[in-house]
Amino acid sequence: MKTTLTGLEPIPVEYVLGIAQTKATAAQRKPYVELIRRWGEESGCEAEAQQLLRGLRDGQEIDVRQMPREFTPRYRQPEVAERLIEIVRQIDTVIATKQDNWTWAHVLRVMTDEGILFRVTVNRFDQLICSMVPGRGRDTVRKNGDYAYLMGQEEPWPMWPQSYLNPRLNQERIVCNQIALQLAPVLTRKIREEF
Repeated sequence: MKTTLTGLEPIPVEYVLGIAQTKATAAQRKPYVELIRRWGEESGCEAEAQQLLRGLRDGQEIDVRQMPREFTPRYRQPEVAERLIEIVRQIDTVIATKQDNWTWAHVLRVMTDEGILFRVTVNRFDQLICSMVPGRGRDTVRKNGDYAYLMGQEEPWPMWPQSYLNPRLNQERIVCNQIALQLAPVLTRKIREEF
C-alpha cells in the first residue's frame, strides 16, 4: 500500500465517486467531478475517469441516510427509506416489462396521496426516481404517463369513483390501488385490494 508523506492512505477514487453519487444537483456534484477529472489527468487514467464520470452523469444513487426533503419525515428514516427504495425498484420492473398498465404518473399520484412525498414537480419526481433506480435514464420517468390528468384530479385516488359513469377514472383508480398494494409495507394505513 502506498502512503503519502504524512503517513495517511490516499483517498480511493471510488470513495469520492460514492459521495458524488449522493448529491442531488449538478452544482453539488461539481467539486467531485472536477476532482475525479483531475485524478484521471494526473494519474494517466483519463479513460477510467471518463467512464466514472459518464456513470455519474447517468444518475446519482440516493443515500438512505440523507433522503431529499421532498420525502415526508417518516420516509427519510433510513430503515423506511431503504425498504421504499427496494419497492420502487420492484415497481420499476413492473413498469419496464409493461405487464400491467402502471406508469410513473400513477406512482407519483399514489406517493403523493399516501404521504410519501410532498407535492413535487414532474421534473423533480424524475430526478428522485432516477436516483432510486440505478441505470434509469433521465426523462424516461417524466415521459411515462398522463401526469396532467392524474395530478389534475382534486380528490385523493382512494376517493375516485368506482363506477361505470367514469370508466377512465375507475381504471386509473384500479392501477393506483395495485401500486398502493405494492407500497403497502411502508405505508401507514392498510390497503385493501380492489377490483
